[in-house]
Amino acid sequence: MKKKIYIITIAMVVMFVFSVPQLFAIEVSPSGTHYVGDTLSFRPSNSAFASAYDANWDFGDGTTYSTTSGMETVTHSYSSPGSYTVKVVGQFPTTSPITETVTVRIEQRVDNRYIEVEPDQPIVGEPATFRAFNFNTPDGIVWDMGDGTILRAVPQRGNFRTNQLNRPGYKKTRRGSIMGTSVVTHTYSSPGNYTVTASDNYGDDSNPVRINITVRLPDRGITYTPLQPLAGAPVQFNAVNFLADQIDWNFGDGTTITGGSTTVTHVYNNAGTYTVTARETDSQYPLVSVRITVRMPNRQIIYQPTSPRVDQPVYFQAREFITNSIDWNFGDGTMITGGSTTMTHRFMTQGTYTVSAKDSTINHTPVTTVITILPENRYIVVSPPEIRTNETVTATAFNFRGDYILWDFGDGTQRSGLHSETHQYTRAGTYTITAQDENGESQVRFTAQVIVRGIDDQVNLEIAEIRLDNGKYYKVVPKNSKNIRAILRMKMRGTGIVSGYWIVDGHPFEFFNEVAYQGEIREIHTRRVPGLPVIDPGIHTITLQLTRPAEIPVTFPILKYFVLPHENILKTLTPPDGFIAKEKEIPEFSWEEPKGASKYQIAFSNYLYPIINEAFGLRWINVGTALKYTPDEDTWNRIKRNRWTYWKVRALDTSGNIVSESDVQDIKVVVATANINIQKAADLEGNEIAIINGSSINTTNDDILVQGSIEYLGNSPYLVLRVYVDNQLTDQLLFRDVKKNEVRYFETSIPNKKMKSRVFFKVLKTSSPAVIVGIKGLILKK
Repeated sequence: MKKKIYIITIAMVVMFVFSVPQLFAIEVSPSGTHYVGDTLSFRPSNSAFASAYDANWDFGDGTTYSTTSGMETVTHSYSSPGSYTVKVVGQFPTTSPITETVTVRIEQRVDNRYIEVEPDQPIVGEPATFRAFNFNTPDGIVWDMGDGTILRAVPQRGNFRTNQLNRPGYKKTRRGSIMGTSVVTHTYSSPGNYTVTASDNYGDDSNPVRINITVRLPDRGITYTPLQPLAGAPVQFNAVNFLADQIDWNFGDGTTITGGSTTVTHVYNNAGTYTVTARETDSQYPLVSVRITVRMPNRQIIYQPTSPRVDQPVYFQAREFITNSIDWNFGDGTMITGGSTTMTHRFMTQGTYTVSAKDSTINHTPVTTVITILPENRYIVVSPPEIRTNETVTATAFNFRGDYILWDFGDGTQRSGLHSETHQYTRAGTYTITAQDENGESQVRFTAQVIVRGIDDQVNLEIAEIRLDNGKYYKVVPKNSKNIRAILRMKMRGTGIVSGYWIVDGHPFEFFNEVAYQGEIREIHTRRVPGLPVIDPGIHTITLQLTRPAEIPVTFPILKYFVLPHENILKTLTPPDGFIAKEKEIPEFSWEEPKGASKYQIAFSNYLYPIINEAFGLRWINVGTALKYTPDEDTWNRIKRNRWTYWKVRALDTSGNIVSESDVQDIKVVVATANINIQKAADLEGNEIAIINGSSINTTNDDILVQGSIEYLGNSPYLVLRVYVDNQLTDQLLFRDVKKNEVRYFETSIPNKKMKSRVFFKVLKTSSPAVIVGIKGLILKK
């Protein structure tokens, strides 16, 4: 048997375990790209460093640092770009040292560093602020301010001291570290151009940043008051924005001050123009100058108002006096020593006074002015002066000086009010109303009286008249007309009952019993219903009998009215009733067309009775179908001059029957021996108003002034000019000792209250209206 031999190979695998130490690297923060000037933080990553009693750092740029705590975080910044190996070696009490490293790459930033200064042009003596932007070491900048001042910070450990070279002797000690700053302030003491340099990296001057600045002087100036100085009066000068408190002054008149204040006072003895200069003492700064014109004082006294009245405050002012202390003499016995340049004084008596003033401390001739004090013009008016109890009275204060008046109405009522106030009295009596300026403008009181009357049985008739409603003692009315009434017009002395009755055609017709008040113009009319008898054609009479008061018997005239046999009345148009015509100016007579009329007749009579009764012999003039008539020369000459003439018109039908008649109208033809000329019209402020064709004025003013003249063709002891507006007398002027053809001038105020008014100027040779020697008409239109 063949033996097999097996060779068994046994492989033994032996496993060796090697202990390889773990690698640690220094932790760096922040992460990312690092730049020159950045502050980097380094810390060992091996926790074994916690038991190290010492850690030695090498930052790879020649800077080393040791700590007593192995795990302490340290910081470092690099001033140059490049790759640096940072190493820390930890020392342990019982084991070998441990080392950690790390490589950092430092990049160079793009140089965008710059400096800003605020303000752009610093002013000497005022701090300027400098800011460095984008520097690598913003906390480690060294500043060269260009005037020898270096602002630097030296990094230290422990105790340190910083010096600011432009602040000698300044020292400050504290524990810690300090570096330069990116914001500094500096004050320059001299003007000029400076180059300011900021060096990065704690004074590395290899790549500094510069800025050129101009430091200027402040806007120094000289001001003075007053702006219009006077010779002999002090002038105050002020040095504005100067760089020192001690100033050298030169006032231009030979006077100088060395080391004076910024505010000084100087007096110029003579008028002229001077150059004043000032500069800081012991400096080379430019002189500051100002030109000043000094004039001689024109001392004068002025006062307001220019036309003062008695007891009115007058405000005096002493102008361009040398001092503010003035001695016054007001010329009425009042003198004030050491008064103000402005004074107030009241003169209590009218007249002319010489007021003088002089400087209290200067011996010169007083300045004088003459003032005329007008008489007192304040007064109060009570309207009406007599009232009844519980009626309203209006008190008006004229020309008072304040806006408000203190009123005392005499019945215990006092109040502050306006210039016009109303009041009512509950008891009869005589009251004194007092008014005084309330605002202290005057202490003078002004008075007026008002009589308040109650019912009094002891009354007397003062004035009484009766008339028809057309203002005449006669009237023509158509049959059944309601357009006729009789009127009693009276004025009483005392307040009481008036009673009586109307008598028509000799029979008592209508009784009345009325209260009449003191001073009142009272009118009592016959009643409209049933009215006066107007049924029976012909003449009717009416008069009046008073039964109370009965102490004085009164006989009234007899009024007459004529009732036509028909109910139509013809209405006349021109001339108006009561018209006064010049002899050579023949008016046109016109009328309206009544119903049923085909032709007309007109009659004139120098007496009333024939035309009312249509007596035989009354001359009727046939007019025909025309509605107007102008008298021929014969008819015009039949009319008597300077007295009233009566006229009427009647209408006839085709058969000659009378169908309508007009009322009796009045006209007076005057022989004009006085010429009236209207020359000018104006408003109350003097603004002229045009006179159209010499006979018409168009204006919106409520009152106008008319100026004119009269010329009489003979001699007269006096002439009277009366002005009527719509038949109401508004003015009366008297001219004495008038010579032949002498021109006399007049001015009158005419009210213009209506849309259209008729004005008549009448010249009378006597006071009787029967003797009219001149007439002029004028139309007012709004």
